[in-house]
Parts: sequence; C-alpha cells; structure tokens
Amino acid sequence: MTLAVLVVILAAVMNLFVSTSYLRIIRTAVHCASTSSRAVGDQLQCLVSDLVGKDGSVRSVELAVARGDGSYSWAGGAGVADPQRHTSIATDTPIYMASVTKVYIATLVMLLSQRRLLALDDPIAKYLPATLVRGVDVYAGHDYSGAVTIRQLMSMTSGIPDYYEEKGPDGKTGFDLFVADPAKTWTPDEMINRARTALKPHFPPGHGLYYSDTNYHLLGKIIERVTHTSLANALQRYVLAPLGLRHTWLTGTPAPSGLAAPAHVFDHQRDITTVRSKDYWADGGLVATPTDMIAFLKALNDGRIISPSSLRTMQTWHARDGSPTPPIPGTKYGYGLWDLQMSGPTSVLNSFTPDWGATGSTGSFLYYSAKRDLYMAGTVNSASSSITPFILMGAVMTHFATR
Repeated sequence: MTLAVLVVILAAVMNLFVSTSYLRIIRTAVHCASTSSRAVGDQLQCLVSDLVGKDGSVRSVELAVARGDGSYSWAGGAGVADPQRHTSIATDTPIYMASVTKVYIATLVMLLSQRRLLALDDPIAKYLPATLVRGVDVYAGHDYSGAVTIRQLMSMTSGIPDYYEEKGPDGKTGFDLFVADPAKTWTPDEMINRARTALKPHFPPGHGLYYSDTNYHLLGKIIERVTHTSLANALQRYVLAPLGLRHTWLTGTPAPSGLAAPAHVFDHQRDITTVRSKDYWADGGLVATPTDMIAFLKALNDGRIISPSSLRTMQTWHARDGSPTPPIPGTKYGYGLWDLQMSGPTSVLNSFTPDWGATGSTGSFLYYSAKRDLYMAGTVNSASSSITPFILMGAVMTHFATR
C-alpha cells in the first residue's frame, strides 16, 4: 500500500486533473484497509459504502468484481435504490447501463459481420432508407451521408453530430429536451432527425473522432434491417439468450419476472429515472445487474460471443480529436470500448486503471484489468459524478494489487 501511495502522489504532481481524484482513491483505500477486517469482501463493501453521501449526488452505489480465472467473485451495494419506496440497493438490483450499451451493440454488429449478414465497410445507405440517411452528414456543403460506413459509425469516426450532448439553435441538448418534458417518449427516428436538422457534422467521414450517440442509433436501425426483427429481439437472440443473461433487457420492453425495479438515477438533486427508463435505445438503453454485465464481458473476452480477431478489431483504438471529454484524459476509443491505458507522464497511473471497457452517463461502468485479470461492473447512479466510478475502480484495484 505504501508503494501505491507514493506512485499516486507522484502522478498527482504531474497532472492536476488526476491529483484530486486519485488522492481520494488512496484516502478511501487506506481507510477501508485499516478499518475493515482482512476479508476482501469486507474491504470492498467498505469502499462502496464510503462513496455514498461523500458526493451529494451519489445516493447509491453498486459493485461486482470477479477474477477471470473464477477464483474470486463478489457483489455488494450501499444506499437507497428507490427513495419513494425507501428500498435499499441489493446485490442484484438492476441498473441503467447507459453508454455501456454500446459495447453490446458493437459486439452484435461484429457477430452479424462474422455471419456475413453485413460488412463493416459497407456504406450505411446499403441498409437504411434514403429518407433516414439523406442529410445526416453534410459537411462543408457536401453530403457524405450515403458514404458513411458501418465501421465509421462503430468507431465514432463518421463526423455525424451527437443529438444527445450537443446544443441546438434552441440552446438545448437532447438530454435537456428529455428532462424538460419527461412525459414525452422520443423515438430513434426523432433523435436521428434532430442530429440532421439542428446540428452540424464535425468533419468528413474517417477524418477525426467525435463521440456521437447518433451513430449507435443508426447501427440499431441497421441491426433491425439485417436481422428482420426488433433491436430487443436481436440482442436476445444473438447475445443474451446464448449466454444465459436472464437479467438483461432493453428499456421499453418487459423486464424479466422476479427482478426488482432498476435503481433510481439522479442528475445532481434531480431524479431522472423517468427519462432513463424510456428515452434511450441503441445508444444507451440496456438494463442489467452488475453480475450479468461481468458475465457478458468475460464471454466477450474469452471468445464465446465473437472471435478473438473480431474483439481485436473492436480494440482498434483512436485518439481523441475534438470529441467530448473522454473518461480520463489521454484515453482512446475503439468500437464501443474505451482504452484507459495512458502514455507519457500519466502512464504511472496505469497500475490503478483498468485496461478497457465502457462507462455510461448514469455513472455505470464495465471494465477489465488484464494486469489483475479482474472484471469490475456497477454504477454510482449519478449523471453528475462522472469521475466517481474511476475513483471506485482505482480503489478496488489497490486492494487486488498484491492478491
């Protein structure tokens, strides 16, 4: 633990952004190591409990961890799942996965590519109607919409604007519109149309990286076209059912019987659960328990969904270029996945950072650490605590550093 403290303090001096977050990791880890029993589960529960209430917007935390070799697994939580009903977080409380959904969508696209139902370098116009595609990627007076490829959608290199986080002429983001009228349900076509009519592309296809939820709505439409079924059914048929993931589903479809309602999500002091439960689709609409999330990622990593070569394709990393802030400065994006391994002065932090995975705007996370052979999944159920999942994962990794 002493070495870990020294390394993190050194990194803190090098990078101001990282300093506050990682010093907090050490404070949490040291506290839990000193006040808990020697049992790893007790220490992990301490880490989870320690985060609740420390940030005013974090009212609940859920965490699952598992060794890749099956030698250890644990799940726990703290806080209130439903403030109205005063229900507490349980180890199997479902969570809104938000953009962690994109890993599942990208995986499904890779599987459909393996089965020759589509090709990654096909233009999207081959699969989608002109009424949906036309005008969605007009840059510098040229309409590139028909030339955008499936690969460019997956890797966020299409240049298509982000309906969700970018402000339109009305000064509002897509998220602002969701919460302003929680009774309205937005369709994927409406979200894509907002990107077309209210926002501007960022570059010609393939000439940069810009994180855009619109890309994944278009992928969802392509999945439906080539599978001849709904996105929810396609996910169930090709991914969830074969892996036995009975606690994972897409919002807008019936939840599996016997499960509790998903934990409430907050944006600062505002409960945004209503919009999370219906206004997200291929960009962030999956719900799951953390243990189901780990089972999925382990299957992906072990080659039980797609081939190892397809996973390597998903791990074709692109550096940030004009994209909204990534999870941690210096990280890169693949196909639905973030690469958190840094270079330069901040590379000393790699011992406390998972290798790859995904994070969502609800505070959700799903990551794998190759150096620890450790999977981590969970949420802080807060749209205004983006760094907190990394604080939690960093603290978890310090506890497994010598085990």
